[in-house]
Amino acid sequence: MNLILFDHPQPSYRLAHDDPRARHIRDVLHMGVGDELFVGLINGPRGKAAILADNAQGLWLEVDWEKDTEPMLDVCVIAGLPRPQTARDLLREAATFGVKELWFFKSEKGESSYAQSSLWTTDEWQKRLRHGAEQACCTGLPQLRHFENLSEALKELDERRHKIALDVYEATAPLSTLVKDAPALTLALGSERGWSPAERDTLREHAFALAHLSHRVLRAETAMAAGLSVWLGVRGVF
Repeated sequence: MNLILFDHPQPSYRLAHDDPRARHIRDVLHMGVGDELFVGLINGPRGKAAILADNAQGLWLEVDWEKDTEPMLDVCVIAGLPRPQTARDLLREAATFGVKELWFFKSEKGESSYAQSSLWTTDEWQKRLRHGAEQACCTGLPQLRHFENLSEALKELDERRHKIALDVYEATAPLSTLVKDAPALTLALGSERGWSPAERDTLREHAFALAHLSHRVLRAETAMAAGLSVWLGVRGVF
């Protein structure tokens, strides 16, 4: 955790003695009175917080907020709803990269029972997004949406974004050659069992190009991270 997130703006905060954020500051960061650390508002600015006190009443922080908010990547990731552990990884990594939108759809090769996981029926999915942002020392969280199928999701797309679907089986070009002039991106990932023939047809009908990252079959979270890295590298971000 490289940044402590808060939900509401205040000039100062008191974290209860047993608040996980207070424990992290003490036990992991090994910080105390007089030290400074990064904090942030969800989808807002970052700030530098000074630790004023740490006692039985809690840990007290005074914050000097920055004026600007770091923009999110103009990226929408659309993924076939995977098993919960893979979804947890996608949530965290999407937030770490700064993806603006993360959409899940029930894929033809996926299991419908995944949607009933406690990941989605509790606030765990929100915690996973927060953990990713805290790791990246950034404040923006992806906008999360769920769809009954791929067609329903594609109807909601922002047509300004360059549309790419990762597919190791039928793609004829590497991703790097298809995103050279793409300032905004929609990146589609199939379920863990891949795209169905009907889903490939749907993608092509919506002007998606099929691209590959190599001849290897990658895990969903690896494919997303690699795809975003290729796009950012082509744009000269790193």
